[in-house]
Amino acid sequence: MGHLDLLIAAPADPKAHAGWGDVHFARGLQLGLQQLGVTSRLLYRDNHGKAPPPPSGSSLLVLRGKYAPPASWLARQPYACMALWLISWPLNPTPTELATYDRLFVASTQDTPRIARLSGRPTSTLLQATGFWHMGRPEPASGGLLFVGNTRGVSRPIVQTFHRAGLPLELIGGGWEELGLQAQASSIANHQLPARYRRALAVLNDHHQAMADYGYLNNRVFDVLACAVPVITDVAPGCPPELEDAVVRHPTGTDPSASLEQARDLRAKPLLLSRVARCVRQQHSFVARARQLLARLSAG
Repeated sequence: MGHLDLLIAAPADPKAHAGWGDVHFARGLQLGLQQLGVTSRLLYRDNHGKAPPPPSGSSLLVLRGKYAPPASWLARQPYACMALWLISWPLNPTPTELATYDRLFVASTQDTPRIARLSGRPTSTLLQATGFWHMGRPEPASGGLLFVGNTRGVSRPIVQTFHRAGLPLELIGGGWEELGLQAQASSIANHQLPARYRRALAVLNDHHQAMADYGYLNNRVFDVLACAVPVITDVAPGCPPELEDAVVRHPTGTDPSASLEQARDLRAKPLLLSRVARCVRQQHSFVARARQLLARLSAG
């Protein structure tokens, strides 16, 4: 395969990209494809209808989050193959939408059989991935717990739990002041995240309910572990076994002090954290995912 277009849910305006994880995900995949000799371009939800025709023999990959391209647009496209990678919002796609594609990829081992039944199309698991990495021994923690994310207009339970327990917690994101919490900053550039993660004692993480219920492990888990830092997460659905040692699960009702102590214990095991980070880099990078993706698309 020589060229692959990537269609994402974000708008084309660069000023809006900071709030869209889809953009960083797609750019990471682009770099992975580039290393394998495949060119690509990003198509956005509000301008893909005006994009010039792709090179002859190109394929399309829709990174399916909140946005589904119109069936009428897909029907007019000259792509040799059209594929969809379901990375979030698993209950949104309809059977009719799914059946539009030649091939489907699902970021959940648990949910792959359901999507295959709904679509009637060749379907396989392709977990999320990361473009972050850390070589060598972990850096000593110079801060407390860290959470990066907006409120989404709701009270995110894992943040509230650790805050109410009076544990050291730094927030980066928007909307927290409305909930009575003080954020260190309203946002952070994606390229600054690895260094920020590496200084934290551990990073808090949570999942949308549907992602948790249907087994979609979000890419922040991969991002954090790639930086040789423990992650404390509400759930870890479908977590690859080789990464489990650096994951602290914190279900609702769990004592936050106990989870904090688990994270401190992990921080005292730099060789373990380095091993997990190496596994992420080798098996769950965007280069690894691009290689898997291209192999399956080529197999038909």
